[in-house]
Amino acid sequence: MIGPCKADEVDGWRWQNFTPAEFACSCCGVVYVSESFMDRLQALRSRSGVPMPISSGYRCPDHNATVSGTGRDGPHTTGRAADVAVSRQSAFIILGLAFDEEFTGIGVKQKGNGRFLHLDDLDHNRPALWSY
Repeated sequence: MIGPCKADEVDGWRWQNFTPAEFACSCCGVVYVSESFMDRLQALRSRSGVPMPISSGYRCPDHNATVSGTGRDGPHTTGRAADVAVSRQSAFIILGLAFDEEFTGIGVKQKGNGRFLHLDDLDHNRPALWSY
């Protein structure tokens, strides 16, 4: 695991297409990520060839409870989940490859504003695919 620490204090960041700041909790600025999850996400980015901006990475339990129905212990609180701000063809490409990269939780929001794909590699109640 990397963290918990602030984005500007992260040591050992090796994922060239992502920054610690993208994964920092928007409430407190803490970064906490699983290295195996990040390896999987980087492999997906490398294979897809499309930008994968992160709209939500780590969320501290307090922040997650305010923005998600999963409460204080949702996927984003584990350091093993991210929301990728993509739509249309990019979403289609990433979605197809996400199964190959063995993401076990995939959420799809492709209507209206704020389109994204949720990706995680959690073990409980998985595999799972849902829409928002």
